[in-house]
Amino acid sequence: MIDFKALEKRFRTIEATEIGPKLQEAYIAEVLSFLNADGCYILQERDEWTATVQFSSLAKSAALPLNPAQLNDLTQENSFFFDPNFTPRRALKGLLGSYRQVAGFRLSNYTFKGWILIGWKMQTDILPDEVEDILYRFGDKVLISSLSLQRIALEQQYRFLFGIVPQAVVLVNEEDETSWVNQAAIELLDLEQGDLRPPPANLSLGMLKLRNQALNLDAINHTAAEFIHNPNFSIKEWLWIFSDRILSVLTRPIFSPYFKGRIWLFNDVTELYHKNQQLSDANREIENLISVIAHDLKSPLATLSFIFNFLPMNGPLNEEQNENIEYGQKTIKRGLNLIDSIVYFNKLITSNLPVQMEDIELNDLIDVIVSGFSAQAYQKEITLHTEHTDQSVLLHSDPESLVRILDNLISNAVKFSPFGRSIYIQLALRDNQLTIAVKDEGPGLSPDDRMKLFKRFQRLSAQPTNNEGSSGLGLSIVKALTEKLGATIEVDSELSQGTTFRLVFPAEFVRVSNHLTAN
Repeated sequence: MIDFKALEKRFRTIEATEIGPKLQEAYIAEVLSFLNADGCYILQERDEWTATVQFSSLAKSAALPLNPAQLNDLTQENSFFFDPNFTPRRALKGLLGSYRQVAGFRLSNYTFKGWILIGWKMQTDILPDEVEDILYRFGDKVLISSLSLQRIALEQQYRFLFGIVPQAVVLVNEEDETSWVNQAAIELLDLEQGDLRPPPANLSLGMLKLRNQALNLDAINHTAAEFIHNPNFSIKEWLWIFSDRILSVLTRPIFSPYFKGRIWLFNDVTELYHKNQQLSDANREIENLISVIAHDLKSPLATLSFIFNFLPMNGPLNEEQNENIEYGQKTIKRGLNLIDSIVYFNKLITSNLPVQMEDIELNDLIDVIVSGFSAQAYQKEITLHTEHTDQSVLLHSDPESLVRILDNLISNAVKFSPFGRSIYIQLALRDNQLTIAVKDEGPGLSPDDRMKLFKRFQRLSAQPTNNEGSSGLGLSIVKALTEKLGATIEVDSELSQGTTFRLVFPAEFVRVSNHLTAN
């Protein structure tokens, strides 16, 4: 009769003296001794078609993968089987062909699926119930050992992966008050060398010392206060500025059934930060230079315009001379418009002044803007159609910016539309959002045009249809102003099918009533 107390005692002795793969080998040797068996195998099921030998009591065992179906046929519906007159099928001969009696136990766990197989070369008088009891106890040890090995393997992988990254990584588990850091974090936070699991108190002290050295401590503390009020708070690209370096800090919470805490990532962006500063300074100088040049060009153009206006006062001019003066004035006007656009765009992208938001009654504003293009549309026999919403709409926005956006969009539609076509200015409410669409029947946009649509000084393949001028800045201004207003701009276009520019304002900027608008 098996002395199970002695078996458990031997298991505890093994656990106190062995670790890793040696632990499994010692378990197998003890089980073989208690069962007086000749062979033991632990098979792991990889998938429904493949099982491999994970541990074997023999120095050499069948290395070929096995079909789990052959093993399932032995255990069938039960987790245990005992065959006193074992005759192996062909698929199992290489593994169990030398045994006359075989017992097996099915292991089924989310971390490990497989079998324990025990073989005897001679008949044994041990009872099947005793074999099942031993294999049941041994199965628990196999599962625990497998979990331990997986944990060791995962920890080694983590050590390797996080050890080679240059960023300092900190993981804090609030559930069991543990932490984990990589080597870069040890150096950054001045922690004890080699201690990848520092006590939370030491970790907190290291992070506090680092934070207190920052030049922008007040700004850091203001952001850090969010953690007190919001445990789900996360932030990326949080700059900690020091005298000798700049750190970009990312932190976010981690919630799972096995982990509740936070990850911290410290990335040294000193070189990138200074490069960006240099680039920003260079861009600012270029923008200032453009503004100065643009302003300086206004003076000679204004002088030329004055001269053109003065010429007819010196005597009558012939028809050709009048045409030349008219052409010169148009050219000057285009130049002045271009200068105004450049100055305005530079001011727009370099100024951080907030827009002046107020409630705007849209129907009236749209009518006023559209009427301003009546003369241009009449010259090209273009019909302007205005479609209002059934409800009265108030838009909380900046009137000056909105007017400039719509001026640019409608102006472009008139410029690029052929003679005798129609342009539609449409207001609509969509999913509680307000859309203002400007739709034309022009040449449409090619894929190449769409790529450079909102870039500065870009000329598209389509040309104005009545020798109108174009600065190449209008849509850049539209894009920048739209973003300042908290809106988005959408574009629908196909070649030869016209183009629709659609401004979309979020619901929080829109108020409506049931009052019907009279067009």
